[in-house]
Amino acid sequence: GAEYKYVTIKDRGEPIALATYGELFSIDRQTIINDDLDMLTRIPQAMGLAARATVGDLVWAVLTSNPKMSDGKPLFHADHGNLVTADLTIEGLDTARKAMLLQKSGDRRLNIRPAYMLTPVAIESRANQLIKSASVPGADANSGIVNPIQNFVTVASEARLDDSSPTDYYLTAAQGRDTIEVAYLDGIDTPYLEQQQGFTVDGAAFKVRIDAGVAPLDWRGLVKVTKK
Repeated sequence: GAEYKYVTIKDRGEPIALATYGELFSIDRQTIINDDLDMLTRIPQAMGLAARATVGDLVWAVLTSNPKMSDGKPLFHADHGNLVTADLTIEGLDTARKAMLLQKSGDRRLNIRPAYMLTPVAIESRANQLIKSASVPGADANSGIVNPIQNFVTVASEARLDDSSPTDYYLTAAQGRDTIEVAYLDGIDTPYLEQQQGFTVDGAAFKVRIDAGVAPLDWRGLVKVTKK
């Protein structure tokens, strides 16, 4: 056989900057005494959920803000081969699917298959109709015209996408393929909660924080589709 050759793995150098996100909340002594609404339990839980939601906001913001990559071009760009203009049709979805499948690393095709379709709530039903139908929508059920994209992805809607565009959607590769990275300080992905009893003021104060950073790692496992 041929001699083995050394290969190099290029580091595109996409940085992830960690930041601290948190909030404070206090309740007075009278509320603690009464505690009719079980606030001492509910407030920390609500603050923890809010901290997790903040990380989610950061992830979705990467998709909608289209940040620049280390090559100086936006995450979704024609030069990256992952920006498609098409209507929400079988043909449009097939075009987006092919865009991901045909991505390259150097001269080698990567054959990355989409796993998820991320949609705004506004088009979730239409997306499911197109993808889950066994035949082409509108065609006679007995015509034999099969749907070429049936169940090629799982549809997942996100209301935060509606705020950016009610028509744009995204295809993403399966887990294991670099797309968007969420990093935590020391790998701790649970919010830190601290409670302090008042001394100069009667009551208690709560502080919750989470140290996290989100950044796109690779554009080739992502495709954005904008409406014609």
